[in-house]
Parts: sequence; C-alpha cells; structure tokens
Amino acid sequence: MSQFHTFEDLLAYCTTHGCSVAQAALQEEAAETGKSTETILAQMETVVAQMERTIQSGIGSDAPSLSGLSGGDAQRLMGYLGNTKNVLSPLSIRLLAYGVATLEENARMKTIVACPTAGGSGSVPAVLIALEHEHGLERTQTVQGLLAAGLVGEIVAKRMRLSGAAAGCQAEVGVASGMAAAGMVQALDGTPLQAITAAAISMQNLMGLVCDPVAGLVEVPCVLRNGLSAVQAVGAATMAMANIISFVPADEVVDAMAQVGKLMPSQLKETAEGGLAMTPTAQAFTDKLYPKAP
Repeated sequence: MSQFHTFEDLLAYCTTHGCSVAQAALQEEAAETGKSTETILAQMETVVAQMERTIQSGIGSDAPSLSGLSGGDAQRLMGYLGNTKNVLSPLSIRLLAYGVATLEENARMKTIVACPTAGGSGSVPAVLIALEHEHGLERTQTVQGLLAAGLVGEIVAKRMRLSGAAAGCQAEVGVASGMAAAGMVQALDGTPLQAITAAAISMQNLMGLVCDPVAGLVEVPCVLRNGLSAVQAVGAATMAMANIISFVPADEVVDAMAQVGKLMPSQLKETAEGGLAMTPTAQAFTDKLYPKAP
C-alpha cells in the first residue's frame, strides 16, 4: 500500500530520510512490488526509450491522422529552428515539437506512453527528452525525472480522477504539466520542495482547462496544447528552482482542481458539446466526418 497520500507526506518522508522525490518513488515501488531497484530502473529506462522513439517517429512523419485533423506540425516546428524570425530558444522549440510529435503519433494510432493519459501524454516526454537533447542530461537523470513525475501523478490521482470526462483537460494536460515540471526539477537535482512546488505552480496555471475536442477526437486542441503545456511546465520548474514558493500548497491546489472539475458543466468535459468543439468550423468538420442519416 502506498505511503504517500499527500504531497505533505512525500515532503516529510524526503526530509526524514534525506532522499529525493525520485528516491522516494523508487523505494515505494520496490516495497510495493518486491522488485529490485535495478529491475525497476531498467523498466523505467525502457519507458524513456519508448518516449524518445515516439518523438523521433513523430518528428520524422508528415502523415496525417485518419481524420486529417492533425499531422506534420511537429516536423514544421523542428524546421523552424533555424528560421531568422524565430525568437524562441532551441529548447523551447524542441519542447513544442516533442509534445506535438507525441500527440500526432497518438492520433496516428502509434505507440505512446500514457503519462498520465493518452490525451496528456506529450508534456513529460517533451520536457525530459528535450533536456537530454539540448542540455546533455544523462539518461540516468532522465530516469530519475520520470520517477519523480510518476509519483506526482500517483499522488494527484488519489485526490481527483485523471480524466477529461471527469474533470476537464486540467485533469489530463494540467496534471501532466505538473508531473513534467517536477520531473525537470528532479532531473536537474533540485530539492524535493522545489519539485513539489514546480508541480503546484504548473497545475494551478492550467486549473479550469476545459476538454473540448473537435469531433470528439484527441487532436484539436489536444495536439498543440501538449506542446504548449511542456513550455509552461519548464517555466514553472524554473520558478521553483529560483526558490519561488507557491502561496497555495500543492495538496490544496489539487483539491481546488477537483472542486473545479465538479463545478465544470458536462459540455466542457470531453463531450464535444462546448468550447472549440461547438464553433462553426468545428461543427462543419464534424458534420462532414459523421454525416447525418437522411
């Protein structure tokens, strides 16, 4: 049984045992599964390797999805790296491209790593793999980041449902951004408090994010949203590592998100009955994709 029901529990454990969030996650997993730490780390390396393969295949393809709503944007973003009008850093471009690439592969029905869900699967790999590619992080650091990200997701899942249908996209991309932010802090050897703070800042920034997929597909606005959420996760992690503190503690942030999810109308929770899904352009596409019977 997991011993971390709250972020307060996690911080207290890390303080008492003098360990990082990743080490706490590793110790918990070993205790729960009976697996050796070496086995767990090897499994995590396999997961990271799949994340990277998904990104690379996504960037390398301009094939459209079955619906035609997405495809090729990750490649376009990588091609923009050398554009003289580009004002973003190479890391930021990679964050955008890698998040988009992962969701484009999801829309193509390719292999992805759901973290925490398929619809929110772009943020964590985008942040961790982009840091490897741009800042030379070792794979061992990436694995540590993924361990921390996973534990953040586990703790949040005990306080709210990680589903767009249950609480809007804040429960998918929003939580993923918090996981990614904490993962970045861990990968860069930040403190447990900084990792938890990064998650809190990132999640509160996306609180209330609705789930309004055009035609009910995980493509618009999901694909681009995953790229942008990775960038903001890095911003939140940077704030935390600069020792900025979230005024509202992480546990209270999650409780607030859960409350917002309950208050959110069903039209904004994956039903495609509100938001972007109900715009004239989206409706015209939906009617074409799903012709009404005469």
